[in-house]
Amino acid sequence: MRAAVPLDPGIDQAAFKDLHHALLREFANRLDVTVTLVPAPSQVAMFDMLRRGEVDVAVPARPVGDGLPDYLRAAPTYYESQTHFVCSSAVRRRPRELTPSAARQLRVSSSDGYVQRLVAAGEPPVALAPRSPLGTVRLLEQVAAGEIPCTLAQRDEVERARQRMPSLRLGEAVGPVGSIGWLMRNTHDESLARQVDRFFVQARKSGLLAQLRKQEHGLRRRFDVVDLEGFRRAMETKLPRFEADFRRAAAEHGVDWRLVAALAYQESRWNPRAESPRGARGLMMLISATARSMGAHDRFDASASIAAGTRYLAWLHEQLGDEVAEPDRTWLTLAAYNIGPGGLARARRHVVKQGGNPNRWPEVRRVLPSLQPGARGWEPVFHVESVRRYFALLSSVDPVDGRLVLVDL
Repeated sequence: MRAAVPLDPGIDQAAFKDLHHALLREFANRLDVTVTLVPAPSQVAMFDMLRRGEVDVAVPARPVGDGLPDYLRAAPTYYESQTHFVCSSAVRRRPRELTPSAARQLRVSSSDGYVQRLVAAGEPPVALAPRSPLGTVRLLEQVAAGEIPCTLAQRDEVERARQRMPSLRLGEAVGPVGSIGWLMRNTHDESLARQVDRFFVQARKSGLLAQLRKQEHGLRRRFDVVDLEGFRRAMETKLPRFEADFRRAAAEHGVDWRLVAALAYQESRWNPRAESPRGARGLMMLISATARSMGAHDRFDASASIAAGTRYLAWLHEQLGDEVAEPDRTWLTLAAYNIGPGGLARARRHVVKQGGNPNRWPEVRRVLPSLQPGARGWEPVFHVESVRRYFALLSSVDPVDGRLVLVDL
């Protein structure tokens, strides 16, 4: 079964993490089929995929509103979602209600249905907002970059997007709450539609839907840009168990131990039993081949993992060469830890093709999201920036000569 899903505004590439994906997974399990997720940049793109028969179902994750095209059929709704103003943190006076002047501050997607739905709901000023053919995720990126002041998006979408765009600020609610449901082609063969309808009736009666909603609420804390409270608590309860190993490995390889600790927290939250769907394991989340090449045969052994991860970090740093100055050399090293030296080399070649300096982290950071589709391209960016934040927090607690930024690795 092929399912159209929105571009992921966060850093997890459509990995059955949220409520919408969890429902798809449950439905596929009951039919004993596999699901292929097809990212769509907008609702209009989803409609076109369905019309052309490229997907079997579409999961809008946003309210669609009334007046569906004749070729579409809506499944039972299962989730309510609220539209909000979303502005950059640089915008001091954010709209509080949808007045004509507030609408002119917006740039609204013409392909995600906001204008039609809000006008139909009795919010005519939205029609005054400048339109953009881009989908909402792309507009959120423009807001975060300061290219436009504000846009409209769903609350949960903004919370997820803040993983990689921390400058986004959620504003006041706009219009009524809307309902979300799957979409299918309206055809003579209604076998799939009957299966979907039956699934949602059973999911509601059995309590599965309520259970997944509760799980979704709990997962949202994962989407915080930096959970300062959680990090500080981990510093008190977890870090003391591993600090000696961090210090020992860092001293051996000439690395600041706080950088290694920050990297380990980003990788595993200092959990020596951590595992990822891609095969990484342990406190430093090393794949099997890397761990073996760095001398660790048991990735769940915290001391061995720290030693191997630190050795790998130092090796990546050495590969960059002295032509890359600090602190860019360290930030590029962290990116290589996430995407591998080959992935970093590809990004740096892309910078050169664009006439930039491949030794500067800001320029490599700029091109990374374009090298892989959807949210996957943003993962190394989020990875580096998060490690930098955790490193700065550790440095403020345990300063060395008052420095908060690494000068040499």
